[in-house]
Amino acid sequence: MKLCCLLAGLIAAAALPLAAQQNPMARALSEPWPRTVKVDGIEILHVQKNIYLLAGAGGYVTAQIGDEGVFLVDSGAAGQADKLVAAIRTLTDKRIRYLVNTSGDADHVGGNEGIVKEGGGVAGVSGENGLLARPNYGVLTYAHYNAVQRMTADAPGFTALKGEAVPDSTFEGPHKDMYANGEAVQLLSQPNAHTDGDILVFFRGSDVISAGEVYRTDSYPVIDVAKGGSVQGEINALNTILDLAIPERNQMGGTRVIPAHGHVANEADVLEYRDMLTIMRNRVRAMVAKNMTLAQVKEAHPAIEYDPLYGHHGVTTDQMLEIMYNEETAKKGK
Repeated sequence: MKLCCLLAGLIAAAALPLAAQQNPMARALSEPWPRTVKVDGIEILHVQKNIYLLAGAGGYVTAQIGDEGVFLVDSGAAGQADKLVAAIRTLTDKRIRYLVNTSGDADHVGGNEGIVKEGGGVAGVSGENGLLARPNYGVLTYAHYNAVQRMTADAPGFTALKGEAVPDSTFEGPHKDMYANGEAVQLLSQPNAHTDGDILVFFRGSDVISAGEVYRTDSYPVIDVAKGGSVQGEINALNTILDLAIPERNQMGGTRVIPAHGHVANEADVLEYRDMLTIMRNRVRAMVAKNMTLAQVKEAHPAIEYDPLYGHHGVTTDQMLEIMYNEETAKKGK
């Protein structure tokens, strides 16, 4: 009898980890928090499969690591490249082969030059007599055409990038596809969202989306109207993420979404963020239809339930409402 009870207990104990592995809710409740490692101020978090998040260098940097080498999404702010490389070297000694910029923002492209230099320069640079000086060597660099136009122009608080810091390959269509480290990778243009040159990077095999400034969890979205950004474009971009993301079970697990700032998210998180922005926009639209002034809109507090979450860091509530008000007023005028 005692032996039977002992065997039953061992079977139940062995089955528990398996159930936790199969059920994302049980796994979330039973597993410890993901372990992070800090190297010279850069925090490293394993996201999923062969994807890592590097935080602390400006905008979040995504690293895909495989047999071919390192695929980076964004390069952080100026002066942070050496720290990023040091962090990457704790994960692998393979060379950096790809660099994609999700936008032209300073905290996403400032480390381009240092990253490309670490990887041996831009791949495919021609030498004497038109021969490749570095065949099958160097870094392949990508960005949206509009983002590159921003990177190469001086602006307040931003010094134009030059030389190998400027992405060598650009595109203007809806997407650019490639294959790296054993999985398909899609660069998906998100027109007129944060700016007019944003892209999402979707690692299909790892089931991870690197969203750049299109998505963040710590504030209202940064919509740079002067650079072609818009509320509707931002909502469209969030809907694109929702089209790509698939939860594992009960809205838990599944596709991971890496924001520009904040915490790693899943589909449910992005859904709440999209709904927040849509509800706020619709409320402002209804007030504009009633000919309310911007001051009256602000006094009506159309974002009252969202302010505790998003209104105290980065973009303020008043700034967000003003962008929405101006966009809806312009539409009404047309």
